[in-house]
Amino acid sequence: ERFPVVSDTLTVGEAHEYLIKHSSDLDAIDYIYLVNARKKLTGVVSIRSIFTHPSRTPLRNITKKEIITVSPEAHREKVARIALQNNLRAIPIVKNQRLEGVILTHKLLSIINQTLHERLLTISGIHHDHLAYDDTTKIPVLESTLHRIPWLVIGLIGIFIAAGVINQFESVLNEHLIVAFFIPAILYMSNALGSQNQILLIRDLGWMGKDFKTGPYLIKTMSIALVLSAIIGALVYGITALIWGDPTISFVIALAMSATLLVSAASSLLTTLAFRALHQDPATGSGPFATIISDVTSILIYFLIVSVML
Repeated sequence: ERFPVVSDTLTVGEAHEYLIKHSSDLDAIDYIYLVNARKKLTGVVSIRSIFTHPSRTPLRNITKKEIITVSPEAHREKVARIALQNNLRAIPIVKNQRLEGVILTHKLLSIINQTLHERLLTISGIHHDHLAYDDTTKIPVLESTLHRIPWLVIGLIGIFIAAGVINQFESVLNEHLIVAFFIPAILYMSNALGSQNQILLIRDLGWMGKDFKTGPYLIKTMSIALVLSAIIGALVYGITALIWGDPTISFVIALAMSATLLVSAASSLLTTLAFRALHQDPATGSGPFATIISDVTSILIYFLIVSVML
């Protein structure tokens, strides 16, 4: 594509004459690109500046101080982001400071449209990464079964482990029957918070793309989980104390609830990120795997706290 390129030694008047002479040969006239004798990009001048400065003004004096460029290898998502963030109508392509080309307005609009389209599909769960995952409508029944059964078997093993954990605290259950009443509540709340975290994480991974930062995201999410666990713990304490009239047991159950919520929040995030890092399909594996981790750890933490404090 053809775009205006002139020597950085020219004046505004000379650039104006250049545009008049070559305008019919150019594909777009948004900016004039200045290069030195070695063809290195030294500046960018907007067309508007040509008509608002005296003709004797050197182009070097009115060039943009910061030249925003992209490399030939730049991903189109990065190009679209740079264009939108800086309100650019064209972006020069530079390699080793040499001007290799320019992404003009019509091409930028096409790139931005494609990027937004991909983002919308990604948010919906449809993107290139999923091509390596199971396509339920095309994969044979036997193959799909073989992909799913290992994680369900792991979940089944986890159930027996959870039952074994509960059996180890039989004496606690016999002494404090109320503890047994809250086992379903502990498991439900842990799984609910874990599922929330997984769904939000998968959505944010799709929305943020390469901008996703694991460390800050985990800190923010766990901070929210800490607040939520404190609120749920306070509610459990208040309601339990009101109904059963035993502040000590109510406090222990509330503390156990808060602790299991925090552990479940962390395990759901780490499990999903682990499956992503291992290039495994989180839709078939991370859910069952995170659930059983959450169940076993929640029951174990619950009974440990109860047995120590009661």
